[in-house]
Amino acid sequence: MQVLNRTRVPFSIKAKVAGLVAVAMASAMTAPAAFAQATDAVDVSGVTAKITAQLGPIGLIGVAVLGVVVAIMAFKWVRRSLS
Repeated sequence: MQVLNRTRVPFSIKAKVAGLVAVAMASAMTAPAAFAQATDAVDVSGVTAKITAQLGPIGLIGVAVLGVVVAIMAFKWVRRSLS
């Protein structure tokens, strides 16, 4: 059984402080951009309407593929049980 050396600290206090300062600086720089009000927003309502309209046909294709997979598995299961 190997005993771990518990006296060595993997990260020094200076490294932790430096990491915290870096995170604080990055969040201070990006926070104003995250909460800024967009004045010229792109209208995406047409695109989302087209995507929503395609959900039905995509669902039908998924059901058809799933049906083929289930049919193949059932055929293999019946063939294995008969032999």
